Amino acid sequence: MTITINQEIERQVLEDIFVTALEGGSNYWYYLSEDAIKLIRDAVPKSEDPYLSTAILKAIEKGVEVPINDAEDEDEVIGTISLKTMQERLQKLSRSFNSDALMAHIKEEGDADTADIVLQYLAFGEIVFG
Repeated sequence: MTITINQEIERQVLEDIFVTALEGGSNYWYYLSEDAIKLIRDAVPKSEDPYLSTAILKAIEKGVEVPINDAEDEDEVIGTISLKTMQERLQKLSRSFNSDALMAHIKEEGDADTADIVLQYLAFGEIVFG
């Protein structure tokens, strides 16, 4: 028997994941290029939100597709995050053996490692690093 459930994810949970991943958990693999930062800042100026790790989610909510570059090759785009891909990839994560990472954040028990897993799913739809 298989039972499928949908899990609602509050915006604050997503913001916490972005902050935790971008400020620590995922620093070993991701890089936000000047082009990505410009896309984010065009949608969410510093006067609206001075913190890039929270502005990125606001930009995505406004329809920006954020390219994610490789930390080792800063010119190489290795993934993207958009509102559409977030929906699809979070659903995929919730059905994977890594779903505990997402649930940890929903339960306010997430950490840098679980945020990294979720950010990788948001960027790629799977675990690529680590």
